[in-house]
Amino acid sequence: MTSGNPRFTLNLTHCYLEIARSSIVSLKLDHPNVDRLIEKHGCNPIINATISVVSVTIIYSYLAIESFVNYQLYRIWEKRDDTCQRSKRFRELFGEVDDFRKLARHKKARELSERIKTLCDLLNYKKPHEVNPILWQDFKELNEDSRHFIVHPYPEDQLFNKNLKRIGYKTPTDKYCNIAQQMLLHFHDQGGIKPPNWLKKNTLVRFTGVKFLWGEDQDSE
Repeated sequence: MTSGNPRFTLNLTHCYLEIARSSIVSLKLDHPNVDRLIEKHGCNPIINATISVVSVTIIYSYLAIESFVNYQLYRIWEKRDDTCQRSKRFRELFGEVDDFRKLARHKKARELSERIKTLCDLLNYKKPHEVNPILWQDFKELNEDSRHFIVHPYPEDQLFNKNLKRIGYKTPTDKYCNIAQQMLLHFHDQGGIKPPNWLKKNTLVRFTGVKFLWGEDQDSE
């Protein structure tokens, strides 16, 4: 992805995926004095710390997918007047679109899941749910359940606790960035394009860990 300045380039998908991976840390979810911690902090700081860290992985895994899909659609929109088949398919699907941002109003591009299917149609690729139904279900869980819960938390006790248990305890933390990696690999595979090294491992950044401040409070007593 290139900015307006030709000397400065930024691949958001690369950046987001590396942040998602870097946010995976080993979390110790038990504590010998958890009741004392809750009394001191007014909440369970272990759960709060866990969700804080996992939420970064969830959001940036989602952003890695969305930034990739949006950019690919943008490149097609840029050349919508060309005579190639993908440009023809774009015009047939969307008609005249003079502003790329207007695509967000179209039912075929409003939600990320629909944008992915639309991009596959434009590129004449098989859709993820056709090739790997399990991956598609995992993506929908990331998109519609986990990401939506983090961005739009609904405080009703039963639903809130159900999502907390699923995200904090039942789902392996690396699942979310693996979903992003596999979704991106799908497009590379369908296009016969060799995937870049950063799709498999970080090449820019690596977090060294997370420091839990509530632990310092407990130790200082």
